Amino acid sequence: MSIDLKAEYDKLKAQGEVLAGDLLEIPRRVAILTHLYFDSGCNHAFSLIAAHGALWGLAYFESGGSLGRFVAKRYFYNRQEKAYRLGILREFAEGFRRVNRQVCIDTYANYHFVKRFGKEPHADAIIPSNLLDALDRVHHARTSGKPISGSEKKQVFENSFRCEQEVTVAPGVQQAIAEFDCPIMRWLCLHPVVRFTYFPRFRYFLFHDFGRTEERIEKGLRAFDFAERAGWDTVFDSLDYYGQMPRSYFNDPTGHFESLRANAIRQGQIAVSMDL
Repeated sequence: MSIDLKAEYDKLKAQGEVLAGDLLEIPRRVAILTHLYFDSGCNHAFSLIAAHGALWGLAYFESGGSLGRFVAKRYFYNRQEKAYRLGILREFAEGFRRVNRQVCIDTYANYHFVKRFGKEPHADAIIPSNLLDALDRVHHARTSGKPISGSEKKQVFENSFRCEQEVTVAPGVQQAIAEFDCPIMRWLCLHPVVRFTYFPRFRYFLFHDFGRTEERIEKGLRAFDFAERAGWDTVFDSLDYYGQMPRSYFNDPTGHFESLRANAIRQGQIAVSMDL
């Protein structure tokens, strides 16, 4: 009996949507992404770095974050103007959260689909071939117990990151940009100062145009290089510095995720039969 791969993928997407929570529940998505990293035998570096991206965005784009504080100080003298600018920032932050949530859902579905059905004929009709190859290598390393090499790990990261940026992130960012009607706020949001907590001291990414996919990819690859230099245990531990994740998460990230998933099952939101 043939497997309906599209139906199976849709089930995984539906499960990912429930687990990812609503737009404001970024810590849930961090727990999901790091669960994928540990489940992969620490070979799927993309999901761990994506967790940093989610927490950085929360600290930067939200109205109480770095950019919001700058706007509040810049327009302190005019309460109406300040409220207007912060309102624009909140709209952009909401767009960023939508993208972040979709990245988490897609990453979850893609990872588990390849884990279960990656060897099936026509799996590449569901997952782009480059991403299918990358995730297949991740799962082969996981089952064999032999970690992939540093160079292969970077190639797997690049294939995963390019797919995410081109398929998921680019449309969402362009939609958020299209909604801007304020040149100053548009400029501020498209020229963010990015620093993940594992970056070397005094190292930042200064974007010329956050809307350009190739620039995001170029800086994402540099973020991988910084991570490899810091060490992957340090990259995970430094998630604590954003101040958003509970201590229970760092004590037992796998158990934290399983608790999240079990709660969704108890509430009848996802199918109990889906054994991942």
